[in-house]
Amino acid sequence: MFSKGTKLYSILHFKCPHCHEGEFFSDRNPYNLSKAGDVLDECPVCHRRYSPEPGFYFGAMYVAYALTVATFVTAYVATVVLYPMASTGLTVGIVLGSLIVSTPLLYALSKTIYAALFLSYKGVAETDEERAYKAQRTAGSKG
Repeated sequence: MFSKGTKLYSILHFKCPHCHEGEFFSDRNPYNLSKAGDVLDECPVCHRRYSPEPGFYFGAMYVAYALTVATFVTAYVATVVLYPMASTGLTVGIVLGSLIVSTPLLYALSKTIYAALFLSYKGVAETDEERAYKAQRTAGSKG
């Protein structure tokens, strides 16, 4: 289930969605806030691009929203079930605290999930389709 070649592998390990070997972010630590969410332009191993078009990762906001709502609901339900006599202020504090602590991780996960939805695993070696496309591009630029 989590082996190389599956989408979950690239999502949970922050790896290239194309080859599952190269790094996806410039820094693997999502809590390094100076580089949080900085996606590399291309994979250092297979050299495939991570952004098929400009603004590609704007769609990751919807994934981040879903992850944030799931975290909110989980923290709220856990607080109500485990500590039913908690005051409203304590419940709000626990929910907000869990959201603040998890935000950098959710941001990184949203980008890797979004990339995994649209970029497929191809392995490290260049595929026949990629070779044909590259040959077509070079032939078109010469003519």
